Amino acid sequence: MIRVNKYFIPYVIFLIIVGYKGNLIYAFFIVVIHEGVHYLTAKHYNFSGFDIELIAFGASIKLKELDDASPKEDLIISLSGPLSNFVFAAILYYINTIVHYDEIYMLFAGNIAIGIFNLIPAFPLDGGRILRDILYFKFSYKKANKIVINISTVIGAFLMFFYIVLFFKGFNNFNIGIIGLFIIISSFKEKERISYIIMGDIIKKKYKFINRGYMESKNICVYYKKDLLTVMGLFDKNKYNMFTVLDDDMKVVEIVYEEDVIDGLKLHGNITLEEFMKINE
Repeated sequence: MIRVNKYFIPYVIFLIIVGYKGNLIYAFFIVVIHEGVHYLTAKHYNFSGFDIELIAFGASIKLKELDDASPKEDLIISLSGPLSNFVFAAILYYINTIVHYDEIYMLFAGNIAIGIFNLIPAFPLDGGRILRDILYFKFSYKKANKIVINISTVIGAFLMFFYIVLFFKGFNNFNIGIIGLFIIISSFKEKERISYIIMGDIIKKKYKFINRGYMESKNICVYYKKDLLTVMGLFDKNKYNMFTVLDDDMKVVEIVYEEDVIDGLKLHGNITLEEFMKINE
């Protein structure tokens, strides 16, 4: 399904009016190829069902099942787009040494620019997902996502500030301002989305376990004064989570499972593990 972002058409019209028509066609062609490589890589990992959203500075493929990907799978899928740009750039550079055409050079330069641009560690760019996947190998998904959201917001704010500085100096590069605005908006959307992702993962986990017949487990020691939302933030979406609850002397008080945490939040709200265990005694 192809969806058009509400800012896309006015932005395109504005670009054409100010004389960006030729460059726009090349850039759009490169971005579509870039997203196509993402899609083919995702298909390789058996992910299906996708939407193409035309946004103000290109196109974005949204795979409905991609949140189910492991960190390694998501990292490879996210890297595939920028890497394809660099591969195409190398091929075009070689062709340009043999046959000199302005169009070939523009495609070469465009692939380099879009490849580098997409590696910026900010949402909704590939670099944001890549950084989150790398951090996810060390931190929980929620914490990794939060770190990238903060970095993304700072980058968006910097680009907006940089645009304003250039504007007052007589350089009206509106692309920088628009990209900065979209990064900030995307960062806030991602912040709102994370809670739904965690809850959705818990629901999907049961079906993935039944289909595969097995699932890795993860055991974390947690201080008994911590609240249930903090514990839920430690969930690994690809593993079955168990929590060894320790007291002030680091002695084992209880073993709490992920379904216990969810049930506790539903029935009692965000109480501490200590309160939760007393209720269940």
